[in-house]
Parts: sequence; C-alpha cells; structure tokens
Amino acid sequence: MAKKLMLGTSAIALGAIEAGISYASSYPGTPATQILEHIAHNSSVKCEWSVNEKVAYEVAYGVSLTGRRALCSMKHVGLNVASDPFMTSAYLGTKGGLVLAIGDDPNAYSSQNEQDSRFYASFAKILCLEPADAEEAKNMTKLAFDISEELRLPVMIRSITRLLHCYSPVSIGKRRDENPLSLQKDPEHMIAVPKHVLNLHRELNAKQKKIHEIIKKYNFNKIYPGKGKKGIIACGITFLYAMELNEKLPILKISAYPIDESLIREFVSDLEEVIVLEEGYPIVEQLVKTIHSNVKGKLSGDLPMEGEMGIDNVIKFFRKSSYKPIPDLNKYLLPRPPVLCPGCPHREFYKALNEAKPTFVTGDIGCYTLGANPPFKAIDTCLCMGASISKASGIASQGVKRVVAIIGDSTFIHTGIPALINSVYNKANILVCILDNSSVAMTGHQPTPAIGITAKGEETKVLNLAELCKACGADSVEVVDPYDKKATLQAIKKGLDSSGVNVIIAKRTCILVAKKLKG
Repeated sequence: MAKKLMLGTSAIALGAIEAGISYASSYPGTPATQILEHIAHNSSVKCEWSVNEKVAYEVAYGVSLTGRRALCSMKHVGLNVASDPFMTSAYLGTKGGLVLAIGDDPNAYSSQNEQDSRFYASFAKILCLEPADAEEAKNMTKLAFDISEELRLPVMIRSITRLLHCYSPVSIGKRRDENPLSLQKDPEHMIAVPKHVLNLHRELNAKQKKIHEIIKKYNFNKIYPGKGKKGIIACGITFLYAMELNEKLPILKISAYPIDESLIREFVSDLEEVIVLEEGYPIVEQLVKTIHSNVKGKLSGDLPMEGEMGIDNVIKFFRKSSYKPIPDLNKYLLPRPPVLCPGCPHREFYKALNEAKPTFVTGDIGCYTLGANPPFKAIDTCLCMGASISKASGIASQGVKRVVAIIGDSTFIHTGIPALINSVYNKANILVCILDNSSVAMTGHQPTPAIGITAKGEETKVLNLAELCKACGADSVEVVDPYDKKATLQAIKKGLDSSGVNVIIAKRTCILVAKKLKG
C-alpha cells in the first residue's frame, strides 16, 4: 500500500474521503481548518464553510438523516457553539455515518482557552477516539463512520495541535462508494420534543454497553507488556512520548472513551506506581486514582496542569537526575510578538480610532485582535466569537458613553448578528465597527458569505453587510475605506457622539488576499 507524508489534518480528511462521505462542513478554526480545505481541494465531495460551527454541525446532521455520510470539523471552542445540536443529536441518533473531528489546542497556540473536548463526548454519552499519529487518525476516521452507523450515534475524533500540524507517513487506500440516498420519516427519532425525550434517553443509555463492546472489538485500548513495577497509562499522542522514553515499562494505550474500568484494574493490579500521560485535563488520571493508591501525573503535581505536556516534560519527570533542559533560545533572540501585517487596513482603522479617543473598546476573535498589542493598544477586552457587541451593550447599559465594539466581517456573520439585533432591540447606545477585510484572515484567508465564493471556489450570492445591518435596525450604517483616514475619523467621531446603535463598516480587502487576486 502506498504511503505519503501528511499533516494530521489531511490524514483525517483522507480517512473521511476513503469512507465515502457525501458532505463535509466546518467553520475555520486553528488547528482544525485544513481538514475541510484538504477535502475541498482533493476530492469531488461537496464542502461547506458554514457561517458558524452550530450551523456546520446541523448541516452535517441533516446529511446523516438522508442515510449518507458526513464529516463536521471544528476547533475545540467551536464545539461550545455547536453543543446545542450536538448534545441532542446523541438522543435522536443518526442514520448515515456522522463523524465530528475536533482539534483541541493544549498550550493555546491559537485559542482563548485549553478546554478538553473529551468532556463533551462523555457529556453526550458517545464514543470518542483519540489517535496517536496521522496514520491512526486516518484509519480511526475511516472506521468511525462504520461505527457511527452501527451505533446510530455521532462519533468524535479528538486530536490536538501537535498531531494535526505535524507530518507523518499515511497509507493511501481506496475510496468507498457513497451510501444510497435513503430519507425516511421517523418522528420518534427525529423530533426532539418532551414526549419522545425519555425514550430517546433510555435508548442512548442502552447503547453504552454496545460502545464498550465496540472498543473491545477493535482493541482500541491495549496493554503492552513490560518489565518492572512501574507502569504508564498513555492517552493518544502521549503513547508516542512513552515509547520514545524506551524504558520498556508496561504501557496501557488509551485510544477510545469511555474507558472500561476493568481494563485499568487489570493493568494496575501488579503495579506499585502508575504514571498517567494525557494532553488536556487529567480525565483519565482522576479515574485511575479511584483504583490505585500511587498515581503520578497532573493531579499529583508531577506533570504540568497548564500548557502542552510534550515530550520534554515527560523526559524531565522520568529522568530527573540526568535531565538536561532544552536550551531557551528566546534569550538570544529579540522578542517578536505577533503584529498586524504591513499594509493591513486594520492598522489604519486603529490609528483613526485611537485619535477619536473612545471611552472603552470591546474586541473580538480575529486577526484584528492584534490591535490590543503595541503600538496601537486599541482594544480593552476580548472574550469569544461575537461577544464584542454584547459586551459593549452591557457596558453602555450602565451609563458608560462612547463605547465601541470591534468585530470582523466573518465573526459578525458567525455570532455578531444576534448581538446587533439584541442591542437595537434593547436600545443600546454603542458604536459597532465591522472591520471587513473580505476573508477569514487569521486562519488562512478562507472565503466568507460577504465575498461570494464557496469552499470549492465557486461563485455564489454576495451578502451585503450594510443592508444586513440596516435590516437589523441599526440607527445608522456607514461604509468607509480605512485608508481614507479623514473620512474614517469623521465617521468614528460621529458614531461615538450619536445615540442608538450606529455601525461603521471599514471595508478594504486584506493586503495578502489582494496580492493573490492581482496575481
């Protein structure tokens, strides 16, 4: 079988393609963005950049109801947005295979938190698979569609930045044919109303035994014999860390959740010490501590609770006496914090905004968040996607004047629109500034509905942000070119001094996108 060096993201995408998916949906978010991009660029599968993760999941679920297979991918905080349909879909169940590929981000390389998506899988009572490398990621994804159809449940693939953004060899297989279209009415399993919920929950609980049987059937969680009275329980990619130690200790590799406690009891029965390795929260360690009295890991303080564990921390723990830390090269280098690109239209907007002297500026998620850094220092708070407008409304409701909300075009479409409607409805006095650079620039310049290009590069209808804001009831909407500093400054001052909800759309294409379009 031929092999190819692949990113973990591409490996998951390949697994889905080979599984015969009919649809893939996502919202751009590091470290999971390239999953959908690989499918879009390397297959004939229909793909969608959805307006947010909730919609992405709902579209994928709709495809599953037709009997066909669908992949939905997103980063860990995106699952917060998609959690409403995700949780209930486990009750209703699926028809065609539905796989949810999640990219967690230990160390928060490009995220606002380090949350662990394994909790969501447990919360929803579904199977979660955690690959150790790209080859496993591809194979697990491909197999997950079969398991999803066997269980009639969504299946989660949980991976992390280090696996998703690193290359390793992946076997190339044949693509399975798509499932035939089979859309049938089934009210008891398609309509989530109170009279159906108890029965649906009862069926979901009954499937738990089957999930454990499937985990055993495919030998996802496996004991590797070794020597000594010390053993390692390694989850996902940390299995590679354990193998790299070459300590020849017994190892229990965890690749699937929920975990069978009897397997842990079997593994630790003759051990005097158990070390638990896992990227993310100490989920497995908490369970092992209820079974064995001498457990080392994050809860014991032997491994870091924050940030990425990585191989260096593991080596440091196992070889305390001979450990030599990796040299800190940063002390030899000048600090290079991330900054807005030269020529970025956001730079010119922030210059004008600072000159207008607003009282308080609420920021949002996107490359424009870098406006919080020097030399601009133009943003005072940042929480999550779409929160800038809501926070600004809350601050202004307490009598604070000249409050500005900064949000990007894609983020506004993602979750900013309901916040704008809410602000208008509740008579807020704020200035909303939509920085429209015609792309999801932070994650690689993916298109948005405001551009009129799909994930496949096809032309589609263009969303007019100005008309949309007017339809939401904004008291004024003005479109400016941030390169025109005089007009931009005048618009900002006018918006700050006016009552009601006023919107400025600072529209100019990202300098990098503009270069590509010219090329």
